[in-house]
Amino acid sequence: MTTTLVQAEIAANRFGLGAGPGELAEIAKDPQGWVLAQIDEAERAPLIDPLAALPSTITYLERFDRFRRDHAAARRRMSEAPANDKSTQSLPTLLERFGAMKQAEIQARGRQQCLSPFPVLERWVMFWSNHFTVSADRGGVQLLPGAFEREAIRPYVSGSFSAMLLGVEQHPAMLLYLDNAASVGPDSPLARSARASAGRLGLNENLAREILELHTLGVDGPYQQQDVIELARAITGWRTRLEMPPSTEAPALGPYGSLFHGAAHQGGERELLGRRFAAGGARQGRDMLRFVAGQEATATFVATKLARHFVADDPPGELVSALASTFQRENGRLSTLFRTLFSHPQAWQPQALKFRRPQEYLVALYRALGKAPSPDGSDWGQQLRLLGQPPFLAGAPAGWSDDANDWIGADALNKRLLVAQRHAGDASGEAMELAQQSLGPRLRETTAVALSQAPRNQALAMVLASPEFQWR
Repeated sequence: MTTTLVQAEIAANRFGLGAGPGELAEIAKDPQGWVLAQIDEAERAPLIDPLAALPSTITYLERFDRFRRDHAAARRRMSEAPANDKSTQSLPTLLERFGAMKQAEIQARGRQQCLSPFPVLERWVMFWSNHFTVSADRGGVQLLPGAFEREAIRPYVSGSFSAMLLGVEQHPAMLLYLDNAASVGPDSPLARSARASAGRLGLNENLAREILELHTLGVDGPYQQQDVIELARAITGWRTRLEMPPSTEAPALGPYGSLFHGAAHQGGERELLGRRFAAGGARQGRDMLRFVAGQEATATFVATKLARHFVADDPPGELVSALASTFQRENGRLSTLFRTLFSHPQAWQPQALKFRRPQEYLVALYRALGKAPSPDGSDWGQQLRLLGQPPFLAGAPAGWSDDANDWIGADALNKRLLVAQRHAGDASGEAMELAQQSLGPRLRETTAVALSQAPRNQALAMVLASPEFQWR
């Protein structure tokens, strides 16, 4: 067993999304070089059709706004119609109107992950998309997570953390998901007007709290409740088109449909983590985000998450320190973090293993078999739901867990076996060839013996359900 073959398996499975037919031999020519070269493709790597042709956030917002207006008009007609008039009582649900669009997003994303020639770059995107989780759990945000990943994550994966943070927090998907679109400064003109008419508008701290707790400083970071309040006040008025009065003119917060509504903003000077920030409308919130992006606690928090995701549930301290130092020295430049991570000896230790989350498992299975989800259909989302990781539906803003204990269980493993058996029936070739192509030197002798004694289809399923295939 050569060192380069061991490193090739680590590169393809631990850092990438699974080894495809013939891939290990190609990677073995220069495993680390194969990994490191992929960040250089970040701005040029093409999106796989039909992902590139999917609608933008602005288009989705327009369609959802029409849906809301159609519903409002239909309700008015229903209220005015005679009780025995049934013609106005059928209103399409959001799923009926947009279900096919949501399904197209899920299938296209699966194809991108299975077919991309840059799987390490795809995993890098996957990490940042999960770090800045947006869940399609209600209302207009149901349509947006895929577009959010294309617009606020992918363009920034080789740029600076600060730029990604600004892009993410100003994107309509995040503003809707964490309720900032409805946040109003307590002393803003809009709040005063509402009080005068006996209405109720107020500050919402959700986005500000998650920015500090989940996106930058970490749950144990050096901030207090007052810091959350001050940041929440600074980003009041950050809204989407959906919350704006029809005739209101407002400056854009970015190119994807977010606007700054000055009448909802809590003006004034603020203090965050001991630093004073001058009043300045939307600029004040942006300045605060750039400030927290550069904090030492942010560097350590991000470094720990990276090492945990890519290397080990209990990440090596030496690797975390190296990543945090790079983050601070290079002002959060993500391309240099990428190179530090994948150049570090601790990342390449064979004994360091990570349990594949359901999405990672399914992508690895498809790549091992040299296949991809159909351009249309619903097979990808159905399988992910069966395996326990429904697409774009993380249960909390913290995203999907990277801890093996949250995924290992008898029922979960049994469902992976069911998926493996289903795909074994469609596989070509022999089980030992599949095992060698996908697992390489990780294939254990006991597994190889079992494969040699089993019928072909059963042996193929055994490869895809083997302990070696569950870990990366």
